[in-house]
This record gives sequence, structure tokens and C-alpha cells, in this order.
Amino acid sequence: MMTSSEFLTDQQLAERWHIHRKTLIRWRTQGLGPDYTRIEGRVLYALCAVKQFEQTNTITHTEESA
Repeated sequence: MMTSSEFLTDQQLAERWHIHRKTLIRWRTQGLGPDYTRIEGRVLYALCAVKQFEQTNTITHTEESA
């Protein structure tokens, strides 16, 4: 069984990333951002999906790419 600590609300994710909640809403309509689940009208982001999205979008600068 999944626990609530394994999910973030859009407000919690907005706070985590220091962005406005409306940005996440816009991203969802545009098909951007991490995968999410809609349960009983609530949008929830699985923490593992958020971490994967963060890792995929992390840019590491190396001497070659600088």
C-alpha cells in the first residue's frame, strides 16, 4: 500500500521547486513536467517520478561542455 509520503500535491511540488502552482497546472495541460496521478479529483505526483524527472533534467557541466 502506498503512503501519502510517497506522493506530493501540486502545492508541495511547487514549493519544492520554488515555482508557482499555476506553472504546474500549465505544464499538465501542455503535457510537460513529471507524470502525475489524478485520484478523486486530486492531482498527486509520485515522489519517485518527481526524483526521476529531476535527475533526467539535471545538467552536469564538464570541462568539455563548458
